[in-house]
Amino acid sequence: MKRMQRLLGILFGFICAVQLGVIGWSIWSYERILKEGEVYFFNVLPLDPYDAFRGRYVTLRFENANKAPAGDTTPQEHRSKAYAILEHTQEGDRIKEMRFSKPVSGNFLEVNVHSTMAAQKTDVSNTVYFSLPFDRFYLREDRAPKAERILRMRDVNVSVKASLRVLNGKAVIENLWIEGVPLVEWMRRHEEARSR
Repeated sequence: MKRMQRLLGILFGFICAVQLGVIGWSIWSYERILKEGEVYFFNVLPLDPYDAFRGRYVTLRFENANKAPAGDTTPQEHRSKAYAILEHTQEGDRIKEMRFSKPVSGNFLEVNVHSTMAAQKTDVSNTVYFSLPFDRFYLREDRAPKAERILRMRDVNVSVKASLRVLNGKAVIENLWIEGVPLVEWMRRHEEARSR
């Protein structure tokens, strides 16, 4: 009986260690991307006023980040993953092309391919339809309602960008920027102006 309890205790300890290891690995990868990844700025479309927040995060939609030309001749049928090749240009950061084979070097991002959308379009031979693997920007609980009000009331001509850190095909949303100012700082300035 004692031997069985001892084995169960060892098994329980092992399971706890594995779970802590998985959590630790996730945190380490996230922090590594934030520290070592290259920064790209993507324009954010106006937020949906009816579904801007679920809990304490902002739902983002990225401008010009749902289709791109195919950069290789690998058949895209029945493919669920592809690699978006990123580039910096004078007009801003963008997705240059899509590839179905993993690039050896350069900055790229693993994305989810939508084969059903491609089948409905007429230009399926050279266009890949995809979605980015993230669409949420998390905020502290006390800042989320304020950010929601500000982002819903903002002028359509106000530039909102998301800065992404990209490393080895993975990306993390680093911050939201309104007219070149981080969201939290912009919120602080907005509240100070309103209180005067």
